[in-house]
Amino acid sequence: MGAVDDTRPAVTRSARRAVSVASAVSLAVLLAGHVGSPNVYFTGMAGPYSVDVAIRPPLVVPGIADVYVKVGDSTVSRVVIRPVFWRAGLKGAPPGDDARPVAGRRGEFTGQLWLMASGAYGVHITVAGAAGSGAVMVPVASVATGELALSPFLKWLLGTLGVLLVAGAITAIHGAVGESQVPPGEQVAPDRRRRARMAAMVAAPALAVLLFGGAKWWDAEARRYVRTLYRPVSTRTGVTVDSMVPMLTQTVLDSGWRVGNVAAIMPDHGKLAHMFVIRADSPVVFAHLHPTMPDPSTLVTPLPPLPAGRYRVFTDLVHETGFERTLVDSFMLREAIGAGATPRLTEDEAWSSDVVNKVGVFPQAGGHDSTFFIKWDGPESVAARQQDVLRFIVSNRRGREITVEPYLGMSAHAVVERDDGQVFMHLHPNGTSSMASQLAFTLRDRGDTTTDGRLRLATDPMNQLRTPTLVKYLAFPYAFPSPGRYRVWVQIRTDGIVHTSGFEVHVNAPDSARVRR
Repeated sequence: MGAVDDTRPAVTRSARRAVSVASAVSLAVLLAGHVGSPNVYFTGMAGPYSVDVAIRPPLVVPGIADVYVKVGDSTVSRVVIRPVFWRAGLKGAPPGDDARPVAGRRGEFTGQLWLMASGAYGVHITVAGAAGSGAVMVPVASVATGELALSPFLKWLLGTLGVLLVAGAITAIHGAVGESQVPPGEQVAPDRRRRARMAAMVAAPALAVLLFGGAKWWDAEARRYVRTLYRPVSTRTGVTVDSMVPMLTQTVLDSGWRVGNVAAIMPDHGKLAHMFVIRADSPVVFAHLHPTMPDPSTLVTPLPPLPAGRYRVFTDLVHETGFERTLVDSFMLREAIGAGATPRLTEDEAWSSDVVNKVGVFPQAGGHDSTFFIKWDGPESVAARQQDVLRFIVSNRRGREITVEPYLGMSAHAVVERDDGQVFMHLHPNGTSSMASQLAFTLRDRGDTTTDGRLRLATDPMNQLRTPTLVKYLAFPYAFPSPGRYRVWVQIRTDGIVHTSGFEVHVNAPDSARVRR
């Protein structure tokens, strides 16, 4: 665990056999960069005001997103929320809507926004109060991920109304040809009654044809909509030996991606991609890697020493549109990759395995007194959709804060995965959104683009943490989306080494949930 020297020792014969892999189809239902966890959480500053934001994107597009804003200042009188599509920018966005104050909860506001197109949106939040006004942009992926089903009662009601409508139409046609043609008080002649019945008999199959045609049109529209649902990008993952080092390769198979119909990738925290390799049956075997991209559809990275087993691969990417995406795949490692195959990893890459130190306890230079701990500080009862439960204490043996160095521009990183692989999330202390996505909206709004629409990216454009800080507590705004057994990894850097601490979290009903480390 930690940084690894740039060495390339020989790979043993057993290590060569260890890289026999079996590709697998994607394992999880995705929502852009959120796997099985669609809601967006953000903590930060809107000018002089601290804000906590939660956004629930719509299931269908066009659809309505629910927005919740909590402001840490009781003098705030107004919160305006505004949907900004990546291509339109602030100048082309519709006017904002005032969020409503939550009754009985000072400083809390809620509202709804229509997201009309698929792609990256930025929810622009403006806060006004005694200290003036401030704004912040929270990226949201707008993609259709499901269909809205009719309830049984609504189906019955619409069916009944349809039958009544058809019966009424036939009755109206019968009356129009028959009784309506006769002066009031006179009897309808037999020949006119025959014509009325004939008109009704002709109208019935004609209406049936119209209904059949309407049903076929509706089914065609439904099938067209299903084809627009967001689906995982197909990839193929395998391990080979390159220059005596086990190399993991993830190749995008999607034809649209390969011919350049997908926007270019932009760096996030200084890396083109963040790849997480997690053993499916272990809460501690975990690697955070940063693959290179020799071409736009291929990601390649050396592998650290890993035990044999089945692994899941989650690769986070950010497009220049601000759209976040996670590539999901798996592979089987038949035999362990031992320390004799130590790869060429960078100081920003780290892993933990069954053979590392006890989870959450890390010795530092300076002996016994320099050991520090990362401890779970969340509630004993963790319920699905309960916010603000990912909290940790970081302290030395005397219970004091420790000095944490910047790790990829942040004080800490966290990864959440449900043990069946159906939920995955890469978190930062400011929430679920990537800094690169926020940067993409900022650059486009101020016109930092080329003539062909590419962003003008500086060498290190993001406002990242650059100096060590004293840390006693870590918090990650998040809510587990569903019950189950989860694994949570927390990563910080001290003394130039990235430390990874793994936890198991059981998310159930509040009266039976429990946390184990």
